[in-house]
Amino acid sequence: MTHLSRRQFLKTAAVATSAAAMGRRLTAADAPAILPERSPNSKIATACIAVAGRGGAHVAPAKSERLVAICDVDQRALDRVREKELKDYGEVRCFTDYRKLFDEMGKSIDAVFVATPDHNHAAAAMRAIQSGKHCYCEKPLTWSIKEARALAEATARKKVATQMGNQGHANAGNRKIVEWIRDGAIGEIKEVHTWTNRPVWPQGQVDKGVVVPVPESLNWDSWLGPAAFRDYTEVPAKEGEKKDGNKKKNDRRNSRSPYVPFKWRGWTDFGCGAIGDMGCHTWDNVFWSLQPDYPEYVELLQVEGYGGREIFSKQTKFKWVFPAKGSRPGFVAYWYSGGLKPETPEELLNDPTRQGPDNKKPTLAGSGNLYIGTKGKLLVAGDYGDSPRLIPESSMKAFLEGRQGKTSPNFIEPSPGHHAEFLMAARGEKPWNFPKSNFAEYAGPLTEVMLLGAIAEKMGKVGFKIECDPVQRVVKTEAALPYLGREYRKGWSL
Repeated sequence: MTHLSRRQFLKTAAVATSAAAMGRRLTAADAPAILPERSPNSKIATACIAVAGRGGAHVAPAKSERLVAICDVDQRALDRVREKELKDYGEVRCFTDYRKLFDEMGKSIDAVFVATPDHNHAAAAMRAIQSGKHCYCEKPLTWSIKEARALAEATARKKVATQMGNQGHANAGNRKIVEWIRDGAIGEIKEVHTWTNRPVWPQGQVDKGVVVPVPESLNWDSWLGPAAFRDYTEVPAKEGEKKDGNKKKNDRRNSRSPYVPFKWRGWTDFGCGAIGDMGCHTWDNVFWSLQPDYPEYVELLQVEGYGGREIFSKQTKFKWVFPAKGSRPGFVAYWYSGGLKPETPEELLNDPTRQGPDNKKPTLAGSGNLYIGTKGKLLVAGDYGDSPRLIPESSMKAFLEGRQGKTSPNFIEPSPGHHAEFLMAARGEKPWNFPKSNFAEYAGPLTEVMLLGAIAEKMGKVGFKIECDPVQRVVKTEAALPYLGREYRKGWSL
């Protein structure tokens, strides 16, 4: 007979009481909540896959538990982390190939943080999920729609804790936007415009460089991962140009390689362009507040600086057309990249509280959202939902005055922190789906819809529509089907 501690018994009883109150029986889905607890003093064993660039942001959260392994394709990155952040920390094994990390240490790891370039996200994350490891993965969740669907389904089966790295999802501003939109603050939504200052890396016509020997510190095969093989190249310096150019030597963008360590985002084999980089941030509050699922179609409206099939264009504009859902009417969502923006709304231009020196007219921020409803407009400046305002300011004032002393039925509890959500679930303190951007219920579906736009950009045909079935969540346009996924290079699997 299994004996439960008093704490475990009370926790199990609470779960059963909650289930009874909701009129349902306990199912396998409740299992994570009633498993025996870890000791309050125990820490889970973690690993970081990629520790340079964005990957460096996950070393501290991983260390807050018990970091046992780090992986990066560049030996120099491993050395820097080991010398600066892991000095006197204890034994941490180092790898330049995440497959070897899982092969040699899989049984010793509880959770992993994945921060590779986009094209390696799915292979690394799936390896973790299939082996029962909790997984935090940077945005976009995957390089392709098929990968996003596969990770979501695997997460639902395995019920491991997951979180995508769209950290703005934990911000108070994004939660306000969701609450206000669902409260009907500007009526029914007709249009949403989202724009970004990305790309801040080369796109359009880009010099691929010439084949040169791979740097000794770089595991090029691991960097390529599932993508088709290509030789390592660098762009020769122009006559009179210093090798390091005029930028600081530690600037990741200052590299002769057209791919590493930063410029890969623009290449269709490796990145997902501006929508892949910032869609999970800037468009997050749109997907969250309106829950659009699949669109009826996606249409490419404008292309500037077309890059061909290998690289994304400098500037693009496209739209998703979403059908009605429940009581929510259908709406159109527009995406602008490379500095393209919607027109500045009259409510902003004519707002006396927004006039600058010498009556200078206000302009839209470099990135943001504009919601257009039947009763008003909501403007969001920046990528993370930090400053939502009804416009003009008189509308914001009236809206807030009308809410004084009231609690919205759509209020969303503050987050303990984006990494904290993941670690709480990974430690067993919360259910597997406690992180709000978990792969199964949110990050996977968001990534799929977002990448439909990336496919339209790849195809590059202005006016061409990618038709979808919103109910079945499938793409119907045959010409777009080859873009949903790809065959992995030998030695790599999903």
